[in-house]
Amino acid sequence: MAARSHVQDPNDRRLRPIYDYLDNGNNKMAIQQADKLLKKHKDLHCAKVLKAIGLQRTGKQEEAFTLAQEVAALEPTDDNSLQALTILYREMHRPELVTKLYEAAVRKVPNSEEYHSHLFMAYARVGEYKKMQQAGMALYKIVPKNPYYFWSVMSLVMQSISAQDEKLSKTMFLPLAQRMVEKMVKEDKIEAEAEVQLYLMILERLGKDLEGLEVIRGKLGEKLTSELQSREMKCMVLYKKLIKWPECNALSRKLLLNNPDDWQFYLSYFDSLFHLIDAAWTPPTDAEHSLEGPVTCHILEAINFVEERILNEEPKGSRRLRGPYLAKLELIKRLRARGTNDEYRLGIPEELMFQYFERFGDKPCCYSDLRIFVDLLSPERHTQVRPGDWQSLHSLRCATVR
Repeated sequence: MAARSHVQDPNDRRLRPIYDYLDNGNNKMAIQQADKLLKKHKDLHCAKVLKAIGLQRTGKQEEAFTLAQEVAALEPTDDNSLQALTILYREMHRPELVTKLYEAAVRKVPNSEEYHSHLFMAYARVGEYKKMQQAGMALYKIVPKNPYYFWSVMSLVMQSISAQDEKLSKTMFLPLAQRMVEKMVKEDKIEAEAEVQLYLMILERLGKDLEGLEVIRGKLGEKLTSELQSREMKCMVLYKKLIKWPECNALSRKLLLNNPDDWQFYLSYFDSLFHLIDAAWTPPTDAEHSLEGPVTCHILEAINFVEERILNEEPKGSRRLRGPYLAKLELIKRLRARGTNDEYRLGIPEELMFQYFERFGDKPCCYSDLRIFVDLLSPERHTQVRPGDWQSLHSLRCATVR
């Protein structure tokens, strides 16, 4: 039981000792104190519920349930009784009874924001998504706040997820949710990032990736700020799904200029590069390469780009980033897999790996970084440099650093 934060009505002073006993785990004293109070104030419903909580915690579940139902049948509307009954039903693992409790409270006090909110949450606990939708809209009509409106939208999404008929999900629940959000967009009422995230979730589930991309790149996308580069990452995912390799490549390149150590951007950069090469893509002569800027569509350009990232790291000494050096090995690996003759421009893999070890051998990740590139060594070097040797060299390197 949470301690009462402030006096709400005169009965709080009388109930406080019972709350204290329950908080301290002294359930027998809580029952005795409740009995004493009920002798003087027979109609103090909350005291009955607090007694029921004490009984529940002392193993007298049936007696506790009977007492609680006596109070619930009276359809109380005071906060003390409602909160105490909610706690009791939760301890009894009967969340469905909380919904009935607040349904009665809402009928008696139809304009209460608090009771409507508790009713919505009660429906959420038992997975009554249809009733959640109705409760959310009823609450929004009373208090027109965005979160309440989007509670209703989210309830539609949950109905679509839980629907056994996928056709019903795609033709009724999700389109209705989309229309509800777009109504708020047209009225310029979108306020929070969570609302944009919900909109994107709906579009994704409907398979409307192009519309989702337009949302992210538009004004609404500016609200995606809770995670670092959230907007860019979402764009990247959609560019790949929509097979927009020029945009994927340009965005990867742009992100690597700002963060040359992010490995996932190198992978996207190389993936898109070879897709463009396979498609014989060439940049337009009279327009920008892509919506995201310049595109790398030749192997030599990619080699120069990676080399530039390494040159930028050299002056940093001991604070150099690992990404550009590993990207060089990754590009060699991909070029070799494709059977091209350009890998020599990047250097000899064996030398590059040992240079990497010299720079980063004191880091615990050095072995796992290089292990995936061991296949780049010639077969005779496989027998000379076993995986265990890298670990031994790492131990030696660490000892030298100390």
